[in-house]
Amino acid sequence: MNKSGLTRIVAGVGASPAGRRAVEAAAREAADHDYPLHLIHAFDWPPGVAEDCRDLRGLLEQAVEAAAAVAPTLTITTELLEDDPLTGLLRLSRHAALTVIGDGNLNELVCLTADAMAVQLAARAFNSVMITRAVAPPDGPVLAGITDYDTSDLVLDYAFDAAAHRQTGLTLVHVRETGNPTRSLDQTVAAYARAYGVDPCLRILEGDPTTVVTREAREASLIVAGARGHSPYHGMLGSVTQTLLHHGRAPIVVIRGCPPTHRLVTRAEERSSAEPAAAGSR
Repeated sequence: MNKSGLTRIVAGVGASPAGRRAVEAAAREAADHDYPLHLIHAFDWPPGVAEDCRDLRGLLEQAVEAAAAVAPTLTITTELLEDDPLTGLLRLSRHAALTVIGDGNLNELVCLTADAMAVQLAARAFNSVMITRAVAPPDGPVLAGITDYDTSDLVLDYAFDAAAHRQTGLTLVHVRETGNPTRSLDQTVAAYARAYGVDPCLRILEGDPTTVVTREAREASLIVAGARGHSPYHGMLGSVTQTLLHHGRAPIVVIRGCPPTHRLVTRAEERSSAEPAAAGSR
């Protein structure tokens, strides 16, 4: 997880089971990557309800206890934010390496609504977002959907890093058009595997990307996907990511990409650039 200009991990605190899992997941991510954790609860209530804020402060205190149980040495701050929850989280996401919230029971909806908090945050946040679920995920590998778009390096970087920290398997799924070569993808994956010391299972499949990736993600413990897919517009999610948000059983990390000219440097690239220098010094 690259730290360039990013200062902390942010978690939205709620009373639901998914909200508690968001706090715990955010604490693990913060501890793994040496970030402080900032816990917030945002509310947008009319005047005259100040007395009720005591309950909200109690909710934050419980969240601190839950985070500290996961990572006892973690630096944790809290904020009770009087603002529209989505607006507040979007603003805080600008300098957050990761913003984590519960899914708001997306799995229970017949149709995915575009105005759902998790959907809006995943589509519009400045940086990557993790959406947690109310129930424990399957005990499977980290799964990442790999496309030909600008966020693929960031997806790979996060997925390999997550598998390394969790000491679990990694499955990479790439759905290609019939006959398209995959040599460059093989080489890219091999570079990441060397950098992270993780041996992934690369599955190159054909078919409808939404159907294929959703099927492959059923037993994943964590799903990693790019935000846009075919959609080039900020504020829109690709169809695969939308479906994974709606039907996925595991937490999903939606990777917010950088423009190609400002792409983050990954550990794989750092290692590759260091190898020639090391060879020349012999």
